[in-house]
Amino acid sequence: MEKNRKQDLCAAVFVVFGIMFFCSNLLAADGFFIQNYLPKKLKDKLKVSVEMRYRLEARQDFDFSENTDRTSNENDTFHLLRTRLMLDANLSESIRAFVQLQDARIFDTTPGNRFSITFRDEFDLRQAYVDLRAKAISEALTLRAGRQELSYGDQRLVGAFDWSNVTQSFDGVKLIYAAKKFSIDGFLTEKVNIDVGNPNNWYDDNEGFHGIYATYKGIDKHLFDLYYLYRNTSEPVAMGANNGTRKLNESTLGLRLRGDKVNNFDYTFEGAYQFGKFGSQDIDAHMLIALAGYTFNDFSWKPRIGLEWDFATGDKDSTDGQRNTFDNLWPTNHLFYGYIDLVSLQNINAYHFIVDIKPTKKLTLQGDYWVFYLDETTDAAYNAGRGTLRAANQRAASGYLGSEADFLLKYAMNKNVALLGGYSRFFAGTFLARGNGNNDDANFFYLQSLLKF
Repeated sequence: MEKNRKQDLCAAVFVVFGIMFFCSNLLAADGFFIQNYLPKKLKDKLKVSVEMRYRLEARQDFDFSENTDRTSNENDTFHLLRTRLMLDANLSESIRAFVQLQDARIFDTTPGNRFSITFRDEFDLRQAYVDLRAKAISEALTLRAGRQELSYGDQRLVGAFDWSNVTQSFDGVKLIYAAKKFSIDGFLTEKVNIDVGNPNNWYDDNEGFHGIYATYKGIDKHLFDLYYLYRNTSEPVAMGANNGTRKLNESTLGLRLRGDKVNNFDYTFEGAYQFGKFGSQDIDAHMLIALAGYTFNDFSWKPRIGLEWDFATGDKDSTDGQRNTFDNLWPTNHLFYGYIDLVSLQNINAYHFIVDIKPTKKLTLQGDYWVFYLDETTDAAYNAGRGTLRAANQRAASGYLGSEADFLLKYAMNKNVALLGGYSRFFAGTFLARGNGNNDDANFFYLQSLLKF
């Protein structure tokens, strides 16, 4: 099995670099885009684009056991291919329509692995909405109806989850007011469920997700966000490892302040409080985020260093009538808490150091180091998918979950082709050894090519 994984890895490297070499010689400096070849009368009304993304993923010891073989979900090497077709039409001065078709496939994974289901959604409708511009009322006002992305702030609570081979979207309506210094969105939506083999839909689980998100841009180089998010379910759902399944009525109230390029500094502060009901339990949870970075613009490679602290409450006692585990909602967790995706913003106390450099305008090199502790050892450790990484242990002497080192390379070859590669190693801490006794280190390698035309 190990030999096969190495062969897969070598083959994928040749494929990706072959695509890069081919495209670098074929494509002009201005890029090749379908849009440029549409009839002149059609260009102003219709935009057409295609995106193809290939990624190799190699995973080892994701269950922290070196004895696990390739058939276990936790040791595997596979290939992901995602293809998208986008059609964006201005039907009139007041009406715009957007459609995004997506085909997501996985190759060479062991049959029966969860990846063969969670990373696959062959030819489905990811987005399809109509924008109605209410120009008679205000140039800044738009009503959007249909299947759509929701992405707000840094995507810590609500994001498009674009790293995923399948991603996520929502069915519903959104009222958008976008002025120069102030914007506000109000939305009423249902989460779309991925149904492999059938059209994706929202009505199987009927999980409502609604909210108001406001942004003030009147302070130079700053953004100030206020938001209210409401999640409710008509069927019982799991929230936390020790709480079983219950119906959920949950509110999240939060704010975010972001400053960028302020005398070479950037910083973000965000906090959110959750309340409501999980069955008969009262919800009482919160999260806090603080990060700051400095870019040395006087140096040719523009090095940036940054520090970050992420905190989200865990549940102290599953029998006390309260649920204290913070709900990470519908985020793009891959952007945060380590690229190996073993941690989310739930029951966590995390510290992050980052450095990146730009040797050229096209190339970025990045290094990250994370240290993770649990807020409460009486609650579980949760992965990026918000599932249980390791169950709670009230007798655990330490909440030290582990640390992670990430190395990332980004290369934008031209307007059509981009390359991403990375390696992550998770150094398992003492808490992971509790229960089954396994706390071997986990490894993750990935190589991705993105083609847009």
